[in-house]
Amino acid sequence: MPIIRNSSQRSKTLIEFYTDLKDEGNEYYKRAGALMLQWIDKINQELLDTDVWGLTSHDHLILQNKDDYSSTAWVVLCATIDEYHIEYLLPKDDQPWENAYVKGATKSLNEAVEMVKIAIRSSEGWKEPKE
Repeated sequence: MPIIRNSSQRSKTLIEFYTDLKDEGNEYYKRAGALMLQWIDKINQELLDTDVWGLTSHDHLILQNKDDYSSTAWVVLCATIDEYHIEYLLPKDDQPWENAYVKGATKSLNEAVEMVKIAIRSSEGWKEPKE
């Protein structure tokens, strides 16, 4: 199932939000926005059976397991001019301190999508993710 934009941010779809970011005059946002659009498209093609809501905060995309802006930020995605960045919340039993996140980065779109799948499973924010 495609990432669903959090209903608290209905003014634009995720595609419109990152297209606007890409179309800004700033070279950084042009490239980061373009990478985010590619990433979202590929995630939407591969996560067919897992319900994911997306909440934007600046240029970050927060993935949540329900349509509630105040729910947990299980996975956070961000792109730079040439790299995909991802972080996910460690399960409570594995956290060395409260709200500990694992962070990673890659220049490969395919690897970035695999990292999202791993993050969704490893965060334990989704009950039995199908991908």
